[in-house]
Amino acid sequence: MRSLYPLSVSFLVAALAGACTDPPKPAKASKEDLAKIEKEGGDKATDTVLGAIPKGPIAKVGSVDIPNDAFASIYDLKVKKYTDRGRDIPSSADRRYRKSIAERLIYHEVLAQEAKELGVEFDKTALEARESQQRRGIRDWEKHLSRRGETETSLRDMYVAELREKAILGKKGLLEVKPEEIEADYEKIKDNWKSDKPRVRASHILIPIGPKKERRPHGKSDEPEASEEDRAKWDAEAKGKADEIHKAVIVEGADFAGIATDKSTGPSAAKGGDIGIFTADRMAEEFSAAAFAMKVGDISKPVKTKFGYHIIKVTGSWGPGPLPKEALEDQIVNRLEQRKLHQGRRELKEELLEKYEVVDNIKPTLGPEPERKRKSPRGHGEDDGHGHGAKMKLGGKGGAAKGGMKGLKAVNKGGEDPSAASKKPKGTADSVKPEAKPDEKAPAPEGKELAEKKPAKDG
Repeated sequence: MRSLYPLSVSFLVAALAGACTDPPKPAKASKEDLAKIEKEGGDKATDTVLGAIPKGPIAKVGSVDIPNDAFASIYDLKVKKYTDRGRDIPSSADRRYRKSIAERLIYHEVLAQEAKELGVEFDKTALEARESQQRRGIRDWEKHLSRRGETETSLRDMYVAELREKAILGKKGLLEVKPEEIEADYEKIKDNWKSDKPRVRASHILIPIGPKKERRPHGKSDEPEASEEDRAKWDAEAKGKADEIHKAVIVEGADFAGIATDKSTGPSAAKGGDIGIFTADRMAEEFSAAAFAMKVGDISKPVKTKFGYHIIKVTGSWGPGPLPKEALEDQIVNRLEQRKLHQGRRELKEELLEKYEVVDNIKPTLGPEPERKRKSPRGHGEDDGHGHGAKMKLGGKGGAAKGGMKGLKAVNKGGEDPSAASKKPKGTADSVKPEAKPDEKAPAPEGKELAEKKPAKDG
């Protein structure tokens, strides 16, 4: 009996230890529980009593009043996102919206006055292209605006503000890219473009087949599966449209880039259809087979892939080895311009807000500045008030969205140019790393256009 005692204790200790390492899992809180917690104290830590919004002008820049209506048209939509769910807007969110909307409207007026003083106009053609691109593929535009908490006018004003910034910086000579800068950048990146395969640069006009599917959380869709009859009908419609566009682009003197901007879908449309430089294995087989059989300047008949019908124009062709500077120069210039624009915007805003006399009538309603919490590294941020949105890096060296089109092989849930899914080898359009463009927040992740041979899984 004495010899068995230590052994029994050992078993008992082991059993207790096993029990202690596997505690019962707490039950998941229901929606009702979460709502109760939030109602009883979810916002108390940051609760601030806000003052009444003034009934008159919400701000003044120099001698120009900013009307209350301009503020209310945006603010009311932000609040509505809460009231539509049967909730009162938390004071922290209320304060944030008041502050950001007022600052947005003030800066828009500051930019308008500065542009007038310098005698510069924003690019109206660029505005039209931007608005057209934003609407493309969105079924219910009013619903889209409501989800963003914006009006048609407020969204346009953000685009105009961006274009005014660019015009002002250009007038000041702050966006000029010098030849020595191009040379220095080419020396840094040229090794990234070495390849043992031939490469092509092309533009395309993409006509999708069938209606665009709405993106749903977790890849779910409420739409029923299309019938064979519907698919055949959609295919015929897309082919007919592609044939008509093909007739237009092969006319002598036709502007392929302009037609692509007007008629194509996906992110490349905004760039005149340009999809950058790629090797054959980076694109859908049918696409590459056509593109690599063409000469520079050739325009293909409509080529069908799983993404729709493509009209392809080859704009460059190179054999294996390094790419010459001329092949990359426009991408280098664009990247350096974006860097200068990004930096210039920050400095311009600081400069102009110092220059102009501003009275902010919303500021006194905000109360004391709340305690700052540490930002989540995965936070997405909101619009900064004039269209720049949350700033976002586009990936490391050789990562996504680096120069040309990123996808004709990985399916984009939005039904547009598909996204890259796998690691990219050197010598493709992803090897030049651009600055993150400080807007392009939504409606969907459109910036990836080159694709892998195997499509990425949805979801």
